[in-house]
Amino acid sequence: MIESYGPDTVAAFVAEPISGATLAAAVPCEDYWPKVVEVCRRYGVLVIADEVMTGFGRTGRWFGLEHWDVQADIVTAGKGTTSGYVPFGFAAASGEIYEAIAPKGFVHGFTWSHNALGAAVALATLRRLRDDGLVDRSRDLGAKLHGDLSAALADEAIVGDVRGLGMMLGIELVAEHDSKEPFPRHTQVTEQVLAAARDEGLLLYSSTGHVDGSIGDLIMLGPPFTVTDEDMTALVERTVSAIRSVSGSA
Repeated sequence: MIESYGPDTVAAFVAEPISGATLAAAVPCEDYWPKVVEVCRRYGVLVIADEVMTGFGRTGRWFGLEHWDVQADIVTAGKGTTSGYVPFGFAAASGEIYEAIAPKGFVHGFTWSHNALGAAVALATLRRLRDDGLVDRSRDLGAKLHGDLSAALADEAIVGDVRGLGMMLGIELVAEHDSKEPFPRHTQVTEQVLAAARDEGLLLYSSTGHVDGSIGDLIMLGPPFTVTDEDMTALVERTVSAIRSVSGSA
């Protein structure tokens, strides 16, 4: 693609290390990111990692790209910096990028920037993540949650995949288990599962349309890193119960 347009016309490659809301924690194959970075380096194209959802421990590493031992030229982050209690986001650049821009300066005097409260909350969050070992906890609890959900949903006909890393997990709902044929959108399977889970006191994250922009049903789980064993058990039980309540009528 870069060659077809000409390297001098391509500024950057931008992507989430692990696809979030639109693909429900779909993890790329092992050589995907190393090859993407190698191609971009070869043609002088910047690699920009959207770590808004995958950063700050959500996938069991500080940043999602660490799973593939590669580095981006620019990283954008948010969400996990303050858990959403106070708006805060930022972008970080490599030394090479900084040195190229610094002589003329950065234009960053925007209405909502330089927020002292947001910075203070982000700093406190970083300290808790570091001092309490919460990134490692996300890795370990996420592996257990993935295993428990996979085992409990192994025989569910409408579950096509359980996937993700750390405490960022997704479940794909399908009309036919083996072929992964999606449900017609009018059946609103995702919405049914969400409603059933909500009736049991569990809020799940939903996404639809990943197959062709219309059809495709996904749900995501993103529990806090401080979740208790009791809450983990309830999370699995209620997720499975919500899916089974819909599976019988789908």
